[in-house]
This record gives sequence, structure tokens and C-alpha cells, in this order.
Amino acid sequence: MPDTRFKPLPWTRLKRGVPCYLPRMAKTAAPVDANSPALRVMTDFQQMTPITIARDASLDDANRIMALCHVHYLLVADGQRQLQGIVTEAGTKGHRPLAVAHTLGVRPGELVVGDVMIKQHDDVEVMHLRDVHTARVGNVVATLKELGTPYCLVVDHDEEDNHILCGIFSLSKIEREMGLAQSTEIAQTFSQVVSSLGH
Repeated sequence: MPDTRFKPLPWTRLKRGVPCYLPRMAKTAAPVDANSPALRVMTDFQQMTPITIARDASLDDANRIMALCHVHYLLVADGQRQLQGIVTEAGTKGHRPLAVAHTLGVRPGELVVGDVMIKQHDDVEVMHLRDVHTARVGNVVATLKELGTPYCLVVDHDEEDNHILCGIFSLSKIEREMGLAQSTEIAQTFSQVVSSLGH
């Protein structure tokens, strides 16, 4: 039986001989610089659902997801979508997994995300949304440099004072937004970004 709650909208056909133009491109936003609002370079998890992985997933799975989604980090969450940590490419590739495997006395192929992730309560530094609202990109870069990390989560609080994850700052995204060449070396990246802030 057809659904009678919704009536079809009026429609017509394009008239012969009347031009139909493609839309003009929207005006691009002003380039990001040190004085731009910090929110312009924050990945907002209300607008973009974060990509998550389970702590018992293999490192191969984590690397595959990061490659497919073109990201350099994954949030580690449980079945209730409660944050457990963050895993980065630095944790799943290169020297770090080899060192962790040696410490745990297992083969690197036996490691899972939980073995190499940055745990929520142990090591994850966060910024608070109330501070970010009034901050500038230069403040964010200075904070990342002080922490010595290419990522920092942004949190707010609910009525029960639980942490609510709002977004993340990523140095690679800031580089892209500022039009800087991307680098895998964190120290060199900080040097590039910080030097550009002085202009």
C-alpha cells in the first residue's frame, strides 16, 4: 500500500532553448595562518565520525585501515564506544612494535593494537574545548610542540562531568591547511610550522 503521508513535490522539465549553467564555485575560505581560529584546523567529531578500532585487532588490520582511510591514527574504543586510547602509525610500524615485542617476549606478528596504543589514562594529553574556542592556530602548534606529539585530542564535559570527545588536532592536517610540505619527521615538521608562524 503506498505511503500517503508525503505528497510529491511539484516538478517540471527544462525548457528547450533556455540555457542551464553549472553553479559557480563557492568562494574558498581565506588561507589558514597562525592567527586563524583554532577550530578551523580541528577535526570535529560531530561533523566527521572518528575511525575506531578494537584493542585486540592486529597491527596489520590497523595499518590496512589507516591506509584505506588515508589517516595516520585510529581511536581505540570498546563495544560501548568508550575511548581506550589512540594508536598511530609510529606505534604500528618501524622500531616501536619491535621494541614492544622484545619487551613482551613475543613475535612482532603476535602484537595487537592494545600492546602499542597510547592508553587513555596513562599517556593521552587533551585540550579542553572551552580553551580551543578562543585559541588561534599558533596556540595549537605551540601546544603540540610543548607536548612533543603530532596529535592532541579535544574534550568537553557532559552534565555528569564525563569526558566527551569533541575532536582532534593533527599536525599533518595543520600543515595541509597552511600549505606547507608534509614531512614524516616530527621535529622537522615543528620547525617548518613554527618558522612559518613568524612570518
